[in-house]
Amino acid sequence: MKNLISKSLIVTVCVILGIIIAIQYKTVSNLVGPDFVPSQKNKELVNELSKVQEEKEALMNELTNLENRVQKYESEVSEESDYVEELSKELSKYKMFAGYTEVEGEGIEIIINNPDAEDSYGYPISIVEDYEYLLDIVSYLNVTGSEAIAINDLRYTSFSEMLVAGDHLNINNKPIGVPIVIKSIGPSDDLKTALEINGGIIDLLESYGYKVEINKKDSIKIPRYTEIKEFKYANPITEEE
Repeated sequence: MKNLISKSLIVTVCVILGIIIAIQYKTVSNLVGPDFVPSQKNKELVNELSKVQEEKEALMNELTNLENRVQKYESEVSEESDYVEELSKELSKYKMFAGYTEVEGEGIEIIINNPDAEDSYGYPISIVEDYEYLLDIVSYLNVTGSEAIAINDLRYTSFSEMLVAGDHLNINNKPIGVPIVIKSIGPSDDLKTALEINGGIIDLLESYGYKVEINKKDSIKIPRYTEIKEFKYANPITEEE
């Protein structure tokens, strides 16, 4: 009798487990499709992301080629007209201001690494979470005469955004991680002095254990801003208005 009861319990448990497994399988199938397991779905997403990145790179190369052709045409026309030459110079200047031109010049490079565990009293901290200090550094640089700024080789302009996304930062819709490398073109002595002032932003970061290195550079290259900005609400005011 006991053996019969034991066997019945075993059968009942097996039936319940079978039902649970069937429900879980159906749920997974509904989420990722009947022919995929999660790892396969991840591979699919990675492949799609890789294709999108390749397509974007190809489009950026095509854009660069087209811009070079336009610049060539502008140069040829400018040689025939002083007025067009002046307009071309003004256009180049405004492109630099907006960040749509790669630039090179004297400046500084700032490298920021997270504190070691023992320097943060056992509680891990990250510049990703304290990204407002990066905004402070950008403000210091702008006030001191910086003409172009890049963070981890992403051009930082008035259109740029900085957002926390998990364990990394998104700048211009692209993820970056530690170490954070900020490059700035401008008067290198002034920029370095402004950041290293007693009680300033660098002192504050180092007091929390962050490792900060500032190097003056005779020549720094900063890439162009690659996002396309369209105005939806702002319109230019014409003289007629």
